[in-house]
Amino acid sequence: YNRYISVWSRKTRFADGREIEWDIVGHDTPYPTFVTVFTFDTVRKTTCILKEYAQGTNEVKYTCVAGSYDRRKHNSPLNSAEHELSEEARLKDGRWINLLPDDQPDGISELKWGKNRFIPYLCLDPVTDPEPRARDNEECMEVIKNVSIADLKKFITLGQVMLPSVQTAWMALEYLAEHRLL
Repeated sequence: YNRYISVWSRKTRFADGREIEWDIVGHDTPYPTFVTVFTFDTVRKTTCILKEYAQGTNEVKYTCVAGSYDRRKHNSPLNSAEHELSEEARLKDGRWINLLPDDQPDGISELKWGKNRFIPYLCLDPVTDPEPRARDNEECMEVIKNVSIADLKKFITLGQVMLPSVQTAWMALEYLAEHRLL
C-alpha cells in the first residue's frame, strides 16, 4: 500500500535460526526522510512549539517544527528545516546547529517498526517571518511561543509530545547545557 505512508514486508533470520516476517512502514524516499527543529530564544530562555493534529491517534499533540525533506523542493536537509520553520512556526533566520550524531549520517530512526529517519536541528534566536511560507493543506496547528523549558519538560513527562520532538528537544537541551546557554 502507498499514499503518504508505504508498507513493506521484511523477513529477518536471527542467529538462532528463527525467521520472522515483519510489516515495515515509512515513506518511500531516500534518507533522511524528514527534519525536526527545536527553537531557543537565548535571552528569554524559551522555545516555540506547536500544538498539532496527530492523525494516527486522532488527537492534538505538542511537537517541534517538523517536515519532510522533499528533494523536489529542497536542496538540502537544512533548506527543508528552514522552510518548515517558516511554514509551521512563522519564524526565520537564527543560528542553525545540526544535532545529528556523526555515526548516524542517514538520520536517527523514528520508530522500531518504521524505516523513516530524521535529522534534528537546533535554531537559536529565530525571528518572526513577516512573509511565512504557506502551510500544507493537511496541516492543522497552533504556534505556542515562549514556552519555558520547565513547561516543555512537563508536557514531555505527561506524554503529550510526539517522540521525534522529544528526541530533538533532549538533544537540543543537552547542547544548550553544554554550551551554558540555559
